[in-house]
Amino acid sequence: MLEPLAKPAWTPAAAAHLLNRAGFGGTPEEIAALHARGLDSAVDSLLHADDDSDLFPPPEASVPEYMDKYRRMFPGMSEQERKKVQTEMRREARQLMDDLRSWWLNRMRWSPSVAREKAVLFWHGHWATSVEKVKDPFAMWQQNETLRAHALGRFEDMAKDVSRDPAMMRYLDLVQSKSGSPNENFARELMELFTLGEGHYTEQDIQQAARAFTGYRINQTNRRFLMANSQYDDGVKSLFGFEGNFSGDDVIGLIAADPKCARFLARKIWRFYAAENPSPELVEALAESYRRSGLDTGALLGTIFLSREFYGPDVVRHQIKSPVQWLVQLCRQMEIPLPGQSDGILRQLGQMPFAPPNVKGWDGGRAWISSATLLLRYNTSGTVLSGADVNFDALMPVKSDSCDLIAWRLFQAPLPPELNAKFSAYLKDHGTGIAARRDLVHLMMSTPDYQLT
Repeated sequence: MLEPLAKPAWTPAAAAHLLNRAGFGGTPEEIAALHARGLDSAVDSLLHADDDSDLFPPPEASVPEYMDKYRRMFPGMSEQERKKVQTEMRREARQLMDDLRSWWLNRMRWSPSVAREKAVLFWHGHWATSVEKVKDPFAMWQQNETLRAHALGRFEDMAKDVSRDPAMMRYLDLVQSKSGSPNENFARELMELFTLGEGHYTEQDIQQAARAFTGYRINQTNRRFLMANSQYDDGVKSLFGFEGNFSGDDVIGLIAADPKCARFLARKIWRFYAAENPSPELVEALAESYRRSGLDTGALLGTIFLSREFYGPDVVRHQIKSPVQWLVQLCRQMEIPLPGQSDGILRQLGQMPFAPPNVKGWDGGRAWISSATLLLRYNTSGTVLSGADVNFDALMPVKSDSCDLIAWRLFQAPLPPELNAKFSAYLKDHGTGIAARRDLVHLMMSTPDYQLT
């Protein structure tokens, strides 16, 4: 199990599958370039791409002082004046969040480090926090940067930094936890949703771990983590069969060393990148690989992307695109910018970055599609194509095999004969002008097949 893919199986279609799942798809030229590298080099190039921070200057939300100007105005204000200023604060916060979403979505669209951005999207759904409760664009940007720093690194390091992340501390009420009155929210979700899974811990483990995370505070000057030692419970804790004066980092270390943690995470990673319902044998093989690497996520993804199972018939083109994947991949394939209304599109389709529905994140899979959202995808693809300056002559030159060229760009896989016949008949009936080619692309995108990757 997890044997490397045989060399003859490394085809252009396999390269397209890798680029779709490790990142957000690409053009025929990008797929051809990745295929020409060979499998080992292709995977290495995706997982070890150069840092791209210089291409994406920090957004306005990266400045923590944006609300301080309002706070300084509060003393001496009447209630009416205070409400007016608070309304202005909320308006500016909304604008900063709009800018932050646009910044991250454009990073997914244009970044050469696509595997890192795809991993950030995975971890955002894993360590789910929402600006609806956090109410601080700076904290949401901070967390996004924390996830990016660790997205392809060691899980234990990430977990420790996330436990000290102001957005997470606010979202799960760590800032209220103190010695003698520990708040159990973070400790509970840490075990149930983030590391072990339901049923693999006791209520005592939660209670004792909560004591270890007391004293976590936010420095109101720079809005970063602050340890309030006077609020920390420094007594002996008993959890997972161990005793000691455990800190929060110690608790995370104990959890990371538990084989159940590797098993839980490996299964979740496989489901995000490959397919639903992996067999117990596959989960165990993935978990063993993850454990051997020290819970190095980049190393596990390397094992997955090289494996024969990842390119199996039950994986390829059997995953429903998330709304973010759908929108970013569409724009990458058509070589166009993201539409200006990306926020509204994703809100309607059910995946608004920085605002997951709850601490569990998005359900994914079949939950992405309903009769309403499917129709919305069909209609929106037409709107995006009509509003973009697509160079159809360059992307889809008029040739005898124009239909096949367009289908390869969008699907990278053989289509059912009835669909091929439908598309070919459309070109035959409508010609090969730009309007006809645009309508054909819309027709192709308005199929259930296009919703799969």
